[in-house]
Amino acid sequence: MLAIVALTTITTARAAVVEEIPTTPLRRSLGAHLFFPRDGVTDPFTASFVASSSGVATGSATGPTFDLNGNPVNVEDYKILSYSQLFTGQWGIAEFWALRLRVLGSVYTGTNAPGVVGVGVNGLVRGSVGTTFGFQLSHNLRLGAVIDVAWGPSVAISILDSIRQSISEGSVQTPVLNTYSTTVTPTLSLAWTITRGWGALFNASYANGVVEVNQGTSDTDMALFQAAVEVDLRELGSIPLGIGLDYSAGYSLGRTRFRRYVAGVGLFYTGRPGLTVGLDLGYRRAPLGSRDIFVSSFSGVFSLRYTFD
Repeated sequence: MLAIVALTTITTARAAVVEEIPTTPLRRSLGAHLFFPRDGVTDPFTASFVASSSGVATGSATGPTFDLNGNPVNVEDYKILSYSQLFTGQWGIAEFWALRLRVLGSVYTGTNAPGVVGVGVNGLVRGSVGTTFGFQLSHNLRLGAVIDVAWGPSVAISILDSIRQSISEGSVQTPVLNTYSTTVTPTLSLAWTITRGWGALFNASYANGVVEVNQGTSDTDMALFQAAVEVDLRELGSIPLGIGLDYSAGYSLGRTRFRRYVAGVGLFYTGRPGLTVGLDLGYRRAPLGSRDIFVSSFSGVFSLRYTFD
């Protein structure tokens, strides 16, 4: 009887040891920390995944109102509401290389009278292809080069622009404006595992956009800088909750005026390494398209992602 008990104990112990032997490290792991993915935060990892994100934002801006001759007569508060849907897929071809595809749809509109007149109703669709080359510099540092190319049409229905053009042309003009844009964004991304449970990301990007409108083109260039820090309470022996903070700033090259900044916080379930379910909350201040109107907005993005390796 003692022999049977001893044999059972040894077998159980061996099984426990086998279970504790780590499998092949996940591609998002770096040292003692497994990074969780976040929309809007670039990283140098090459894991294969599929993801879906849905976001809603509400914002306000101060902008002019015009008379029938197109002259500004007053300043009003614009109220704006937007919705976006993003689908992403990435294929990790090798430890150092990945390819990805994205499809984005978004619509935003004014929700009060000045907003409807000044902002109108706008919709856009963007397709995107990208690639990541990532290399581990040490046990807790990984550097990556990320390149994304996005393109697609935008449709804007602007009552204000229609009135101004109609007066200028002396005939009724359509309120619908179609544009097409292409944006190339190379990024240098650094991931750093600070210690068990803690990680940080640092990104420097350059974005070049070309917008085609009315058989003409215009260029925009912007430098963007981003920093993010995250903690996974599960790795610290607590609840399966990941918390992330991020801040980014963008500056239009060739112009001294400030262009954009974004601050965000994310909450994520980390109970299963391959599954990411979470909510990103953000504050953003940025210009509204090409208009000299700056919008302050609050957003919430729900994301669902499954990582294969």
